[in-house]
Amino acid sequence: MERIGRIFKFMKEHGLECIAVKDTCTIRYLTGFTGDSSILYADDRIAVLITDGRYTEQARSQLKYCRVMEYKASHNSSIWEAVAELIGTHQKIGFDGNVFSYEEAKLLGSLLPENTEMISVDLRPLRLIKDERELEDLWQAFKIADGAFERLLREIRSGMTEKELAARLEYYMRSLGSEGVSFDTIVASGYRSALPHGAPTDKAIEVGDFVTFDFGALYNGYHSDTTRTIVMGMANSWHREVYTVVQEAQYRGIKAAKPGITGRELDAMIREYIESRGYGKYFTHGLGHGVGLEIHELPNINSRGDMVLEEGMVFSIEPGVYIQGKGGVRIEDTVVLTKEGARSLTGLKKTLTEIV
Repeated sequence: MERIGRIFKFMKEHGLECIAVKDTCTIRYLTGFTGDSSILYADDRIAVLITDGRYTEQARSQLKYCRVMEYKASHNSSIWEAVAELIGTHQKIGFDGNVFSYEEAKLLGSLLPENTEMISVDLRPLRLIKDERELEDLWQAFKIADGAFERLLREIRSGMTEKELAARLEYYMRSLGSEGVSFDTIVASGYRSALPHGAPTDKAIEVGDFVTFDFGALYNGYHSDTTRTIVMGMANSWHREVYTVVQEAQYRGIKAAKPGITGRELDAMIREYIESRGYGKYFTHGLGHGVGLEIHELPNINSRGDMVLEEGMVFSIEPGVYIQGKGGVRIEDTVVLTKEGARSLTGLKKTLTEIV
């Protein structure tokens, strides 16, 4: 009841008479419903999940503190007509504007009385602080991902393709209990490791290549997100220099992450260090992002991260250096913030791995 109760508290704090929630992750967080194509409606009396016949029985089995209303999906506006029926004469309705399309908001508005005020709200902050159950699911997702990557490391050989490595890693995660993958697995080798989001190709990995793996498992809807970069063969002085810069930057980021600092401040601190080592222009993305029911969620750990970080928040710390035509390195841990500081959710080592 505690989670669904948060929507009633949110409405009261924001002066809303009722609310319509479309975001599937927020609905799952508040109710436990794992389907999609549904709307959660709430007012000061009731909470109702509006869904179609594909999910009615599933919703009834998953929801304890929320009614289920089945609508007939006979035309495109059917679900919005059901929402409008529940809204009735309420005049101040909130909706999660970050996921509603313009057309959906316009359509719902057209079904309501003219004096109805539709107010866009952001419900994502409700999911910022992870509770014990969420952290348990996150730990399990990372345990799966760690085990899969450790198995892959024992099998990597020159001549394997990026696609083959990605497929093996995804298979191992699933075989260890992952519901799927958190995102399309990244495997980028050699000069392609300078692509922060390099999708795997038919390129064969070769001696002398950096190989970057960015991967994640999924457990009870919660994502893991980890990046490791290895080198094929013995590392040379350039490999070691670039890797050491990124490794030290990541270490500093984890050490500096404490309650009270903002994501912007944390990003700036690590960016300044990388610049001091002469690689500033090669760090081309933000330091991190929140991780949970979404692979990218609040808080932002970048130049837009004005939010003060608090105990219980979960986010990635992933500095990288990418030198076009030559190669790149990224090291990423996802951490949970405690009162003592950041605690990594992955157990994978970060010393430079050489595959010889």
